[in-house]
Amino acid sequence: MRVLTAAEIRGLESCAVESGVSMETLMENAGAAVAAAVTEKMDVTGKKTVILCGKGNNGGDGFVAARLLAAEGAKVTVVLMQGAPASDLAKQAYDKMGRGIEIIMYRTAGGAVDAADVIIDAVFGFSFHGRLPSVMEPLFARAAENKKAFHISVDIPSGAVCDTGAVEGACFKADLTVTFTAMKPAGVVYPAAGFGGMTVVRQVGVKEEHLEMLPCDTESVLLGNICPLFPKRDPEGHKGTYGRLLMICGSVGMAGACIMAARAALRSGVGLLNIAIPHALYPILAPAVPEAIFTLYDPTEAPGEAVLDAIDKASACLVGCGLGTAPYATKLVDAVLENAHGTVVLDADALNILAKTPEKLLVPQAPVIITPHPGEMCHLNGRTMAELRADRLQTARAFAQTYRVITVLKGAGTIIAAPSGETRVNTTGNPGMAKGGSGDVLAGITSALCAQNMQPFEAAYSAVCIHGAAGDLCAEALSQHGMLPSDLIEKLPQVFLQIEGK
Repeated sequence: MRVLTAAEIRGLESCAVESGVSMETLMENAGAAVAAAVTEKMDVTGKKTVILCGKGNNGGDGFVAARLLAAEGAKVTVVLMQGAPASDLAKQAYDKMGRGIEIIMYRTAGGAVDAADVIIDAVFGFSFHGRLPSVMEPLFARAAENKKAFHISVDIPSGAVCDTGAVEGACFKADLTVTFTAMKPAGVVYPAAGFGGMTVVRQVGVKEEHLEMLPCDTESVLLGNICPLFPKRDPEGHKGTYGRLLMICGSVGMAGACIMAARAALRSGVGLLNIAIPHALYPILAPAVPEAIFTLYDPTEAPGEAVLDAIDKASACLVGCGLGTAPYATKLVDAVLENAHGTVVLDADALNILAKTPEKLLVPQAPVIITPHPGEMCHLNGRTMAELRADRLQTARAFAQTYRVITVLKGAGTIIAAPSGETRVNTTGNPGMAKGGSGDVLAGITSALCAQNMQPFEAAYSAVCIHGAAGDLCAEALSQHGMLPSDLIEKLPQVFLQIEGK
């Protein structure tokens, strides 16, 4: 699903007006879409419906919804959160509400909010920036405390910033967000996405051809989106057909990271897996991953001829899971960046090593994918966690463009950014995946897809989506509390069955 910024939405609305659709019609359609979302949920007859309205056009959408819901028999109370409407369109919608609708100021609205069956947030739309006014916070808190009410946001939750997904202070907590024309970044990028509940897109008058003509570099990713990227396997194929993956992972005390990445890679279809490890790890890894072959090295002599030969032959390389940051590990990372011919996937300790010298990412001729969690991202780019959270999209895009690497910024709503500016936001996964080892599984999936000659950017966002889908299957079967990263690996065949349409 395409994800459009505020400026892009404004441009589309201008196109609609030029083609003969008035702004008043767009507002009427938006308010009608919100009212329909309520009536689809329940019979509104006699239901206490409180609509929190701002002074701009988002409030105007709320006034339209108020009129239509009252006509359906709802007991509607409109709360003026910023006083009288200020825009001409909002004033028109306000004047059309007619009698039978109670209108009160926010200071006296606590009781109405407490007793409401439906609470609609129509305070701020996609133009909002900064922090929710502190005077509104108590009423938003009371709305959240009313657990029996159905909470709806109009376009985006008030308090969220449209283009970044940032939430600096309080934010309306919705069960459903009705957004217009297209998904906005705040609908898929966290933390804002965590406030919107389920988001539905409703068309309000922008022509389909105008939407299709608009260039768009950001999309959300669902499992169905990636199915066409997985053609049927060749009936005459052999292990060489499906790639040769070299993993340089694991160290004494961190063998588990290597094992999970290796098993995930094998479950993701790679033809031949070669694992380069110190001699001391062989007795642990060999029985744990019997399908793999091994290149053994002496850490005091790394990288060594055998490792360099393995790098040369690999169609993709994964470096970092449990590797450690000892001097020999740095030499191994350098050797891969300087010699790899296939796509390089850098995770965990490889990123910790490169945090001191990120300019080394500019060295390789081969494509590079990095998979940092937010802490690793901050180490790589020298920004604070607060700066990262303020604009996760731009953080990932800027790093991808500066260092010419595909950047997978992990977390809720993982962001995948290419050097070209193309961006994907993942929509699969759940909090049960927030356990040590999940990232190793993702790295294994990603590198396996790359080894099978999938285009690196497509491999990166497909792997994230598959990883999250496996997590969702685990949560359904085992609970978010009880699932383990190793369980994700066992669910991968089920995900691939869905991809293959079986």
